[in-house]
Amino acid sequence: MTAPFAVEAQHSQLLPSNPLGQRLCEIFSYRWHTISGTNASDPRWKTRTKYPLRPRVLWQRWNDPNVLVGVRFGSTTTYALIDIDCTSTYHPATNPAGLPLILAALETIGIVRHLLLTSSSSGGLHLYLPLPHAVPSFGLAQALKQCLAAQEIEIAAGQVELFPNTKSYAIPGTYTEYNAHRLPLQPDSGSHLLDADHNSIGNDLGQFFRYWDTAAAGQDLETLHEAIAVARRNSSKRKRHRIAVVDEWRSDLQTEINDGWTGHGQTNHLLKTIACYGVVFERLTGEALAEFVQSTAINAPGYETYCRHQHEIGQRSRLWARSAEKYWWALGSEPQRSSNPFRGDGSDDSPNSRINQNQVRATEAQRRIQEAYMRLESNGQLPSDITSRIRLLIQEARTSVQTLYRYREIWHPEHQPPDSSTGSVIAAAAGDSSDTTAVKSNPVKPPETRQSRKLHTLGNNMKCRGIFGFSFASNGSVSEGAIEVVLEFGLKDREENQFNEDPLENLDPDD
Repeated sequence: MTAPFAVEAQHSQLLPSNPLGQRLCEIFSYRWHTISGTNASDPRWKTRTKYPLRPRVLWQRWNDPNVLVGVRFGSTTTYALIDIDCTSTYHPATNPAGLPLILAALETIGIVRHLLLTSSSSGGLHLYLPLPHAVPSFGLAQALKQCLAAQEIEIAAGQVELFPNTKSYAIPGTYTEYNAHRLPLQPDSGSHLLDADHNSIGNDLGQFFRYWDTAAAGQDLETLHEAIAVARRNSSKRKRHRIAVVDEWRSDLQTEINDGWTGHGQTNHLLKTIACYGVVFERLTGEALAEFVQSTAINAPGYETYCRHQHEIGQRSRLWARSAEKYWWALGSEPQRSSNPFRGDGSDDSPNSRINQNQVRATEAQRRIQEAYMRLESNGQLPSDITSRIRLLIQEARTSVQTLYRYREIWHPEHQPPDSSTGSVIAAAAGDSSDTTAVKSNPVKPPETRQSRKLHTLGNNMKCRGIFGFSFASNGSVSEGAIEVVLEFGLKDREENQFNEDPLENLDPDD
């Protein structure tokens, strides 16, 4: 699918008279939905939506020191761009090993040359990856994302952003654009070419194009095309896996509800499970959800024998229903929070339902934590002090400190609704900031950072293994080193919520 009336640069278009302007328009040839802003720390970007930017106007705006201009990608592209924010843990000023790790990962898919620039006066980096021939934009986006993810490189805003991105699939009759990026080396923008030591070597556009041609000629296109093909197959498998995980989640919730009460002290857990099921799979809200929670609880096995809150079951059902609506939403609907959304076409049983991989991982993590908590509690093995409780839950739930505190409402006594007859207000279910005060006296050792690890093989992933020695040429590319590259492709589900990308990445919007 292509944009309505969209055409990329044609030879018949009026190009700038300046040869550098002609080359700029040739490389950045997709000029629909361009962005522009003021040349300031906050450009206040605006998107031009009515018609494409003409080549001569693009060149004029590139030369204007008061204006910034940016472009997007068409169905094919001759380059990719990796944006590394100045505060990123992969920026050389923060972590000298971060950028070499990214470059080594790129070599596994045949991208062995690059250009390194400062993106602006902020000090962020733009890593350009020129190609000698055009490749499918969406396929390249998938290959880049899977390549970096296999080495546990965090792809997120403020860390590492990819252009082109794995954009979402458009509904029939519409078109979704790739994310836009600013053009390089605009006057007074703070964009400069960098050498191997990350020192500025000027902002000459002609020098930029000479380095561009050298880098493009050195890429391993055969390996890249193979990587793109494998990435497409991996994404197709991933979608089927995500749907299977959601079906498993639904089945697990039903099992817990059908078993009902088997002892005292289970009221809050069961009401929370019922409320979750009602929101996500029954698509209930408001009073209808509260009635569903109360009715399901009353009719569940063991209610009359073990539930000590029968006198206030209506109140507790309403409180848990209200709390669940803030934390979950109906499968297939638009997300209510900025992270871990389910996104879909409005039908939870449609084969085209779009399920965000991050939500699946988050859901799996919550399920493991809750099951471990309830198992330890029912066996009388749940420690009362926070530090011991964290250590045991990490082992039992196969999770990390960060993930535990992301879902502390499940296990932390200060963030759980009280299971008493006092009728205390139930705390909100969601929370994204970590409460570290509880473990300050004897903290659990956090997991090793990604940057402290050596580049290693990961099972069932697109990956590389070997010993890396680097010597950077003036254009910042890897030119020497003992590299043993082993391409292996597959999938690896990770528990952490690391990506904030568009859903349904397995479908090519341009097919």
